Amino acid sequence: MARLIGTLALALVLSPLVASAQLAPADAGAFMGNWVLTLESPQGAMEQNVVLKDEAGKVVAEMSSQMAPETQKVTDVTRDKDNLVLKFAGNFQGNAFDALITMTPDGTDKVKVSFDINGGQFSMNGTGVKK
Repeated sequence: MARLIGTLALALVLSPLVASAQLAPADAGAFMGNWVLTLESPQGAMEQNVVLKDEAGKVVAEMSSQMAPETQKVTDVTRDKDNLVLKFAGNFQGNAFDALITMTPDGTDKVKVSFDINGGQFSMNGTGVKK
């Protein structure tokens, strides 16, 4: 089961993403830019590249990884106090899921990362550094 969940987590970047709320770039502050997130999964460390940028006056995230190099866009990017939250939905092998990435500031150009699937049914934690 842990292997299936880990595989599901790795497949998130392959998923179709759902648009919803959007954040203005000025409200994203120091989160804007290129990030490398390192998440601990049951299969070991997994790196995810995230670029937060201004697209027509709204923050969008573009995600990719070595396992899924095709860039995927997330448009539901919001703030929760000091945290930046990326929310999206996808489908992996016929199984729909919701995902939430929370980036919490942890010093200059560093974040703590929480990656939750289906409301916390499976979670991974890690860190991120700005490139």
